[in-house]
Amino acid sequence: MSMVRKNVVVIGGGFSGTVLAAQLMRRAPHLSITVIDKNLAPGRGLAYGTEYDCHLLNVCAEDMTALYEERDHFLRWAKKNCESSVAQGSFLPRSVYGRYLGALLEESLAASRGEFDWIRDEVSAVHRRSEGYLVSLKGGSAILAQNVVLALGNFPPGNLGIPGLTQDALRYERCAWSKNALDNLSDNDDDEVLLIGSGLTAVDIAIALHSKRFRGKIHVLSRHGLLPQSHKQTNSWPRFWNEYSPKTARALMRLIRNQAEAAAKQGSDWRAVMDSLRPLIQQMWQSLPLSERRRFLRHARAYWEVHRHRVAPEIAGIFSQMMARGQIQIHAGRITNYSEREDCAEVSFLERPSGGIKTLHITRAINCSGPETDCRKIESSLLRSLFEHGLARQDALRLGLDVDRNGAVIDGLGIPSQCLFAIGPACKGLLWESTAVPELRVQAAELADHLVRTALAHEVSSWQTQAAS
Repeated sequence: MSMVRKNVVVIGGGFSGTVLAAQLMRRAPHLSITVIDKNLAPGRGLAYGTEYDCHLLNVCAEDMTALYEERDHFLRWAKKNCESSVAQGSFLPRSVYGRYLGALLEESLAASRGEFDWIRDEVSAVHRRSEGYLVSLKGGSAILAQNVVLALGNFPPGNLGIPGLTQDALRYERCAWSKNALDNLSDNDDDEVLLIGSGLTAVDIAIALHSKRFRGKIHVLSRHGLLPQSHKQTNSWPRFWNEYSPKTARALMRLIRNQAEAAAKQGSDWRAVMDSLRPLIQQMWQSLPLSERRRFLRHARAYWEVHRHRVAPEIAGIFSQMMARGQIQIHAGRITNYSEREDCAEVSFLERPSGGIKTLHITRAINCSGPETDCRKIESSLLRSLFEHGLARQDALRLGLDVDRNGAVIDGLGIPSQCLFAIGPACKGLLWESTAVPELRVQAAELADHLVRTALAHEVSSWQTQAAS
């Protein structure tokens, strides 16, 4: 087995891994860095690896810089590399943003004097060693890393436990982002598609079907039947949450509703209220006792997410038009049975609030339920290795990995690691808001600073040891 040594190994090359690598090169050009990802192109995770130009960013251009310290970095790049007419409020294609992340890495690499590798592979295991961590790749090689960062991104959707659904079902697509999810659907109005889940993923798939000129009916089914709201220009609203605000989920939601009502009376709306909370969400989350975080997840999560995670106005307009002409139908309920016949799949669900059973006959069902967060349910040799060797544990809410405020992964004994870190969605248990660019770029900058300090301290220690000998 061949083995090389690196200062930092980043496992995952989506937004978080790419931006962290760029920030490390900008702060310490001498470091040796490796990013390991199954994709060849940087930044092309689930979010920005889409093949559809109709998939737009859910945040406007002025707020999408990847560099915390350069707030107009993306806007300047977009004006130069896309169209000069790009404005602060433009919602650009996500594929364009993927190109931007690749350009950012190239720009950072050009100014670096250290070693950088992008390895197209997957990590099978991580083992602790006296010098750091041994990172084993499925391709057979290994890297000895002083520091390892888990930038794993969002995981695929989990098993929904649908009654009657078997592994050999032909009309059920287990992940909306699989390459074949929308293949072989006819261009007439005979086919009907069921999207299980009504969040951002379902909207993306519906818009992709629209771009493919799909003329059949699209059924959208979720427990509550709630849809993501649209962005809209509003007046600003003053910050109203502070350390003395309610520490229960119910009281917190009541406070937000009251503020939304007050905003509406003053010519603004709930969007301004939610936006005023944005910089405080992580602090709000951490102020709640664990029992209240659980209560929030049970009772308020669905309502929070459709108001917090909004879609571009252009996307909302297309979706609304499809609903108005009856092509999209929204259902609230729980699936009670799935079966397949030769010509269709039959899906029955318990409708809310009527309590009656309804049945759909569809050409294809697609799981749009969002990413699995319970790490123990993920089919990953890497995660299995981390848990089996006691290097990591789940957070108490099963939203990701247990980490401290520096992103250090907490091991099976409850001790934060000095060399193993996590960034991005894996940190949701601690931060809750840990999936969008405005928060992730802060994580990347702060973790880069910490890793650079660690590397410099390690170098000083090595020099002192050599001098003493």
